[in-house]
Amino acid sequence: TPWTLPANLAVAAHPDFEYVKVRYRRIGVTDTVIIMKGLEEEIKALGGWEKYEVLQTIQGDDLVGVEYITPFVDEVPYQSQATGKWLHKVLPSKTVEASNTGLVHIAPGHGPEDFELGKEFGLEPFCPVDEAGVYTPLVGSKYVGMHIKKANPELIKDLEAKDRLFFSGTIEHRFGHCWRCKSPVLFRTTDQWFLKITQVKNQMLEEIEKVRWTPDWAGSSREYDWTMNARDWCISRQRYWGIPIPVWTCSCGEMRVVGMTDELKGAEGYVEDMELHRPWIDSVKLVCPKCGGKMSRVPDVLDVWFDSAVASWAQLGFPKKRDAFERLWPAKLIVEAHDQTRGWFYSQLAAGVIAFGRAPYESVLMHGWMLDSQGQPMSKSKGNVVEPGKVIREHGADALRFYLLKTSAPWEDVSFQMEGVKNARKTLNVFWNVVNFATTYMAIDRFEPQRITKEAVRAHLNQEDLWLISRTEKLKNEFTRQVNALELHKAGRALEQYILDDLSRWYVRLIRDRMWSEEGDAGKLAAYRTLYDAIMDTALLLAPICPHLAEEVYRHMDGSKPTVHMMDWPNSDLTKVDERLEKAMSMVQEIVDTVTHERQLKNVKLRWPMKRVVIKVDSNDSLISLRALEDILKSQANVKKIEYVGTGEEWSETVLNVVPNPMAIGKVYRQWASKIAVLLQSRPAGLIKESMQRGEYSLGIEGQLVKIEPNMVSFTVSLPKDVYAATFSGGELYLDFEVTREIEAEGFSREIIRRVQQTRKDLKLDVEEFIKVEILTDSKVAEYVKMWKQHIMSEVRSKSLELVMEVHGEQVGKWEIEGETVEIGVSSMNLKDSIKELAKIPGITAKAAEALVDAGVRTEADLKQLGEERIEEITKLPKADVRRALHHSDRNAEVGKAVQEGTGKTMDKSEITPYLLRIPRMNELKAEMLYDAGYDSLDRLQSADRDELKNVPGLGSKTIDEILKYVADGGFQRCSACSKCGHEVTAKDLNCPDCGTSLRVEAVEEEPEAPKVNGLQDGYSYLIKDDRSDRSYELFMEQVKKGKRGFCITRNYPVKIRSKYDLGETPIVWLSNVGKEDSLRPKDLEKLNYSLEQFLTQGQGVVLLDGLEYLITNNNFLTVLRFVQSLRDQVAINNSIMMMVLNPSTLDANELNLLEKEMDGTL
Repeated sequence: TPWTLPANLAVAAHPDFEYVKVRYRRIGVTDTVIIMKGLEEEIKALGGWEKYEVLQTIQGDDLVGVEYITPFVDEVPYQSQATGKWLHKVLPSKTVEASNTGLVHIAPGHGPEDFELGKEFGLEPFCPVDEAGVYTPLVGSKYVGMHIKKANPELIKDLEAKDRLFFSGTIEHRFGHCWRCKSPVLFRTTDQWFLKITQVKNQMLEEIEKVRWTPDWAGSSREYDWTMNARDWCISRQRYWGIPIPVWTCSCGEMRVVGMTDELKGAEGYVEDMELHRPWIDSVKLVCPKCGGKMSRVPDVLDVWFDSAVASWAQLGFPKKRDAFERLWPAKLIVEAHDQTRGWFYSQLAAGVIAFGRAPYESVLMHGWMLDSQGQPMSKSKGNVVEPGKVIREHGADALRFYLLKTSAPWEDVSFQMEGVKNARKTLNVFWNVVNFATTYMAIDRFEPQRITKEAVRAHLNQEDLWLISRTEKLKNEFTRQVNALELHKAGRALEQYILDDLSRWYVRLIRDRMWSEEGDAGKLAAYRTLYDAIMDTALLLAPICPHLAEEVYRHMDGSKPTVHMMDWPNSDLTKVDERLEKAMSMVQEIVDTVTHERQLKNVKLRWPMKRVVIKVDSNDSLISLRALEDILKSQANVKKIEYVGTGEEWSETVLNVVPNPMAIGKVYRQWASKIAVLLQSRPAGLIKESMQRGEYSLGIEGQLVKIEPNMVSFTVSLPKDVYAATFSGGELYLDFEVTREIEAEGFSREIIRRVQQTRKDLKLDVEEFIKVEILTDSKVAEYVKMWKQHIMSEVRSKSLELVMEVHGEQVGKWEIEGETVEIGVSSMNLKDSIKELAKIPGITAKAAEALVDAGVRTEADLKQLGEERIEEITKLPKADVRRALHHSDRNAEVGKAVQEGTGKTMDKSEITPYLLRIPRMNELKAEMLYDAGYDSLDRLQSADRDELKNVPGLGSKTIDEILKYVADGGFQRCSACSKCGHEVTAKDLNCPDCGTSLRVEAVEEEPEAPKVNGLQDGYSYLIKDDRSDRSYELFMEQVKKGKRGFCITRNYPVKIRSKYDLGETPIVWLSNVGKEDSLRPKDLEKLNYSLEQFLTQGQGVVLLDGLEYLITNNNFLTVLRFVQSLRDQVAINNSIMMMVLNPSTLDANELNLLEKEMDGTL
C-alpha cells in the first residue's frame, strides 16, 4: 500500500527477533539493508541479487530507538514539522510477524493497530486523506487532489528516482471490504465520540458471570473473551439520516448535552411532535448560556447498536415514565444468534453497566443460524435462500416450527432440510389421526369427559391405561423441565417420541378392541378417559410449538375455554408414574419387536397367529412383570400361548446333544477313537454331562474301562422342529412356528376380515353401519370360514355371512390368499339410521335397538305393535325400561294437547334445555317432560299458567312455583354475573364461559343422616389423625380382645409399649436404626412390607402402624405413599384391619390429602 507511505511516522521491529545488516551485490550494483535473520536467501532471490554479505547481527531490542529518514520527508511538509520522541524511529512491537523483512512501516493515521502503537509511543496520527480517498493539502503540493489508487504508481516512481526503492512487487493479502457492496474499506483517522468501555470492563466481566447463559459457554467463553479484549466503543457515525447525538456546541467552546425533548421546547426551529432524526433536528438552535450566541448540534449520528443497546429501558419510556420500568426491567430473557455476542448482547451489557451498574437482562438464549442444505449461509446473491412462506404454503407453519425446534439444540446452526419438515408434518399427522380415532368412537358412544371423570374410571383402568398415564405424567414433567432449561430440542423430541411410540404405535393399538365393547362398558370408558386426557395434555404441551394444530385438537375434544391458549400449563403428578410397569411394558414391546423381526425372517405374515412363545427369563422380577402383562403380549405378538422358564432352569423340550472331539480322543485312545465316538453319541447326553460335572465319565470297551476327559466332548442344544431361538434383554425366546389346522383357520379368517374391511372402506360406509357378506371359495377355506363365522361377522359388523356358489354385492372383489382363491361380495344393510332412531326412545339402549332391528323393527310404530312381553324377550331389558319406551309415544300424543300450537319460535330440545336447567329445582328429566308436553319455545313457557303446567306429567307443585317465579322475574331475558369470577353470563349458559363454574341452582333438600358404623370394619384401612397415640392403641387392643391377631409397628421402645398397653404376645416391630432384635431400620420398607404380607395372608388380622412420620422422614413421602397403597390392598384382600397413626401437622395439605384418599376412613 504505497499510498500510506506519506503518512509514515515510525518502523516497528520485534524486540525478541534477531536481525542482520546485509550487503547485496550484482554487476555494478550494491545495496545494504537491515532484515530479519534467516530471510537473506529469500530476499536475494526476490531482488535477483548474485551474492550477499552479512555485515552485522543485531538483536531486535538493540534496533529500538534507531532513527531513519522517512521516504517522503521532502514532499510532505508535515514530516519535517512533526515532533515527538519516537518520530521516525524504530519502535518495539511483539505483533510483528516473522515474514517479509521482519520490519513494519507504521502509519498511525491509517489503521487501528498502527494507531494503537502510535498512541502508546506518543505519535500523533497523521491522515492526509479525505473520506473520498483523495489526498488533502496536508500531503503537500505534489500529491494533493490525487486519488490514493492513482497515486500508488507515482509514489513508486518518485521512490525509484530518489534511489529509495529496494524492491517493488504485488502480493495478495486479506483486506477489509464493505459487507454490503463489497468495496474495499479505507482506514483513516477521524474525530469520533466514544464510550470508555475500558473503564467499566471489569464490572462487565462480573455481570457476565451473574447472567444465566444458554449454552453456558456462550457467556463463559464467547461473551467473556470478547469483552475481555474490548476497546472503547465508537458510538458516532457520519450519516445523512439517523438518531442524532444530542450535543449542541457554540463557537465560544460551550457545550450542552440534551437529555429530554422538554429541554428543546422554546428553542429556535423546534416544533411540537417534530421529527427528531437527522436532518430535521439540525434546524433546532439553542441559546448559548455563556456568550448568548447560537448553539448548533454536532453533525454526527449515533451507531445503530447504541440504539439497540438502550432498547430494554427506552421501549418502557424510561426515564420519563418509571412504572413499567420498575415492573419489567431488567428483561427476564433475551434471544438472539451467536454473532450477537459482539452485537446486541454486548451493546446492551455495556450500556446497562454504564447506566445502571448491572446487566439489563437476567438470562440469554443464544441460537444458531439457519444454513442451506449444504451447510452454507443463505444469501440472495448466492441464490440459496429458502423462503419460509413457500415452506408454510406447502407443509404448514406448525410443521416448520416443530422441525426447527426439535431438529437440533437452539444454539447450533441448522442445515435446513426440506425432508425434515416433511417428517415433522408426518408426526403431526399421526397425532391428528389419533385425535380422529378418539373423536370417532367417543362420538358414537356419546362420551362426555365432564361426566366420566378420572375418579369414576379409576377402578376400571387396565394395565395399558395405567402405563399411558405413567408415560404422560413423565412426559409432562420432562417436557416442562427441558423447556425451563431452554433445551427446547429435547422437549420437542420427547413429545415426538411420545406421540409416535407411546400414543399411536402402542396405546391406540392396545385399546382398539375395547372400542367395540358394549356402550357404557366400564373398561371402554376408562380407555376413553385415559385417551382423552393424553390427547388434551399433548395438545397443551404442543400449543407453544404448534399453536394452530393444538387449537384444532382442543376444539375437536370439546375444550372448556374459548381457546387452548387460555388453559393453564399441565402440571405433572409423579405419584402416577410407575417405573416398574413402564419397565415391564418396555420388555413386552421388545419381545413383540423381536417376534415381528423373526416372523419377517421366516416370511410368516404378522396377521397369522403363532402357536406359542416360550420365554426363558434371567430374573424372577422379569417373570412376574411379564405374567402381569401376558394378555397384552399375546395380543400384540399375535401368539396363542405363552410359556415361561424360570431363572436357572432349562426348557424341558430342548434336546441336549453330545459332540465327540476325535482329535482329543485319538491322542489318548488311538485304535478305539471311532468306537468311543459312536458309543458317546449313543449314550444319554444329559447323563454324560452330569457325570462329568461331578468328576468323570467312563466307558467300557473291549473289557477295559475308558475314562472320558472334559476336552474329549462338547455339548450342544437343539430345538424341536419349527422352533427357533432368539434373545432379548431379559433372557431368551423360543418361537414355535408350527402351523396347526386351528392356526391356519384363524389366519384365513383374519385375511378375510382384512379384505372385507377394505371393501367397507372402498364403499365409504360409516363405521356403525351393518353389512351383508357373501363368500365363494374352495371347501378347505369354506370350512375355516364356518369355524370363525361369528368372529368374522363381529369384526366387520355383518348381520349376514353366507357361503355361496355365485357372489353378489354392492362391491365384489377376488383375491389370492396363500394360494387359495377367495371371492367376497359386500352390501350395506342400511340399518344404522333405524338403530339410532330407536335408541333415542327413552329406555331403549343402543344394544337393545340393534336387537330390535334384527327382529325387523324399524320405527317407533313397529315397536308399539310388538307388545311389552315380546320387546322384553327380544331386548332382555328390565320391565320398567320396556314400559317407559312403550309409554313414550302415548305420552307425546296426550301431553301434546297441553299447549296450543303456533305460540312463539320453535326451538330444538338441545337449544331450549340450557334455558330450562337454569330454573331452580329443574333437572334433565323434568326439562324433557316440559319439551315433550309442547313447551318448545320460551314464549310458550312464559305464557303458561299454573293449571296448564299441572297437565305436564312429572312436575310437582314446588317445581311449578319455581317456573312461574323464574318467568315473572324475567329469568329468560336477563344477564347476570358469575358468582365466582364476576364474568357476565347469559340465561342459556350452564357454566361460566370464563372460569367454568356451574350456574345451575340445585334444589335444597334435607340430607339424610349418615349411617353410624359400629366399630371398625373388616377389610378397611383407617387413618387416625392424632398428636398422641393412646386412642389408637385402645382401638387396637379392642380388636385383639375380640379375637383378632395383632401386629404392631411402633417408633416407641417395645418393652414400654407391652407394659403400658398389656399387649402380651402380640408381635411388635420397633422402627429404629439401633439394629437390635425385633427392630427394623426405617429404610427397609421392602422387608417391612414382606413381614406384613406374611402376617395378613393368614386373614382376620389387625395392624397398628405408629410411626408414619418417622418412615416419611427417613425415606420420602412418595415412597411411603406407595408402601401404604400396597399395604391397603393386602388388608382389603385378606379381610383384615389396618390403623395408621399420624400427627396431621407434620404433613402439608397436599400430602395429607393424598394420604387420606388412600384410606377407607379417617378417625
